[in-house]
Amino acid sequence: MTSNSLFYFVCFLSLLFVSYGQFNQDHLTKLQALNCIEPTITLHIFSGTPNPTWKIDIKQLLHIKKTAYDTLVSSNNTFSKSTTRIMGYQGFTISCSADQYVFVHGLSPLEHLLLIGGRRHLSASITHHVKNHLGEIMSDITDIVPENAECSHVPIKGPDTVPAYDPKTDDNGCFVTKQTENNCYAYGTDIVTNTFPQPGRGSGKKWSFNTCADMGNASIRDGLVYNGTKLPTVAPEQGHFVALLIWPQTNFHWIRMDANGYWSHKPGGTPVRNKDNRNLPITDPSKSDFSPWTQFCAYYVAQPSKLQVN
Repeated sequence: MTSNSLFYFVCFLSLLFVSYGQFNQDHLTKLQALNCIEPTITLHIFSGTPNPTWKIDIKQLLHIKKTAYDTLVSSNNTFSKSTTRIMGYQGFTISCSADQYVFVHGLSPLEHLLLIGGRRHLSASITHHVKNHLGEIMSDITDIVPENAECSHVPIKGPDTVPAYDPKTDDNGCFVTKQTENNCYAYGTDIVTNTFPQPGRGSGKKWSFNTCADMGNASIRDGLVYNGTKLPTVAPEQGHFVALLIWPQTNFHWIRMDANGYWSHKPGGTPVRNKDNRNLPITDPSKSDFSPWTQFCAYYVAQPSKLQVN
């Protein structure tokens, strides 16, 4: 598998939880049918960068299958709980190929086993966050399918005016059609790239450190304009406002202000949302709940026609 095909495969896996929900008997059947020497584990957690992945061996897979069977047989829904949270940990995918995979969430003993097996690939901050949210069932999401969307000729840039909140029409609906290939930075700047764009990469020097300063400077190289830390109340003359938040030393997240005065965002390869972790409208990104992206950095002006985003 080439590096490009691996990237798109990982991005494809980032939305499996939307379609398949809590781990159940159907998932167990899929899991038991997995048959490969080196399955891939994907932890669905990030907003700005591709999700962590690692390989396991056949012995580990057999142990996972047994744990899943034993847990599901004895389960009386005590291993799961609902949540309004939309940021951070979503679950794991165990995959052998693009056609052979299973998504795991809402079954905490199995999730815990997968987390323990991946600890050497994860930071302490990530492990701590996942451990605190094992067994949580993410809210169901209804897919919006835009009609006749042409999304292959990129970049697709939105207008230099404040965008309306309407995922099915925004940039030809391509944040829906190409959902897994566009992240928070693409949506925040209102530019579809299909490359999971990174601050600074489009202008020639990608960010180096996951800090407000480095991520902010990288976005400025791409053409964003720093606008301080005070909540803007009047639209800019050109473009729209975006806000940068950081999960300290771990990941970044961008949010944008829409024409209705509220803010919206797109956590990683997941759908566009206009609510925070508490299921509340976003009126002030510095005060809304995007944990574990807890560090508010600053506001910027994004004028799509002048940006180099990739």
